[in-house]
Amino acid sequence: MDKQKIKDALIALEKHHIDEAEMKYEDFLKGNLLDKTEVVDDDDQSHHRQSIEISDQLEEQAHVHADHLEAINKISFEPTEVVQPGAIVSVNGRCMIVAVSKPAFNVDGRDFLGISPNAPIYSSLKGKKAGESFTFNNLDFTIEAVN
Repeated sequence: MDKQKIKDALIALEKHHIDEAEMKYEDFLKGNLLDKTEVVDDDDQSHHRQSIEISDQLEEQAHVHADHLEAINKISFEPTEVVQPGAIVSVNGRCMIVAVSKPAFNVDGRDFLGISPNAPIYSSLKGKKAGESFTFNNLDFTIEAVN
């Protein structure tokens, strides 16, 4: 399993999300600025305040993905025998990469799920090796492989 390909896929996903969030932010701003040449009433002001809140949320999305990108770049993706940031963990037939939270993505025909070291399941996985078991949400799991 080529961990560099997985790291590159995570980086590409985050860059895509950053670009997408920035485009949505710019598009939103273009369509929601007050026209100072027209009369602005209380309703316009209210809509403008709501627009500011939404634009802040869109801007925050870009920052979250930028933080994810920074985190990915700081993590060592060297081979490992224990679950730690940068590890690929196979549990009950599913592959997880410990880096940042990410919905399922595919690399070379294999699906991966990104989990953050802050994720509740990570505390159950941390430091464990292949063959060890753990319980999470009252379910039993066995770690099949760690890389």
